[in-house]
Amino acid sequence: MDKLVIVSKIEMYKPELPNKEVLDAIAFNWNKEGLSAWDGGYDLNESLRSDVVLLLEKVFKTKDTEYAAILRFLLEQEIKHSYEGEVATETLSIVYDSLANLKFYEDIALLLSAIFDTCFDAHCALYKDRLFYNGYDNVMKYIKSNYAINKEIIEQIQFCAETLGYDK
Repeated sequence: MDKLVIVSKIEMYKPELPNKEVLDAIAFNWNKEGLSAWDGGYDLNESLRSDVVLLLEKVFKTKDTEYAAILRFLLEQEIKHSYEGEVATETLSIVYDSLANLKFYEDIALLLSAIFDTCFDAHCALYKDRLFYNGYDNVMKYIKSNYAINKEIIEQIQFCAETLGYDK
């Protein structure tokens, strides 16, 4: 599927996700199960997904909340790609920052996953302060009151807060 067709479908379906055919074209798709990146494994859709994100980057920067669903989907794919491929990509950084800029509390767990469930380079490169765009106290209040957020997520967010000095 062509990148321009994918972008037009994303635009047409927003704020919802586009159809399965479009999502499959940009979804994480490892070429050989069990084969590491060091042994020749790679994400078959990485290049197309990257092209699509670069084409949409300008509208992502407008902080239009109608792109939240596709940003969440793209970030999930980039997390898988970073973990399996052991790489930190510009695409990961763009979708992480763009989703964080929307400031939805419900995205905190996904943003944390981008930091902690990816490769070491991505963990180091992603800005942890994005987690606290709504203010440290507000974020902590939200995650501690949300029963869907487990103890590990609370510990991870507290670790980030301590690292940044927000917990003082």
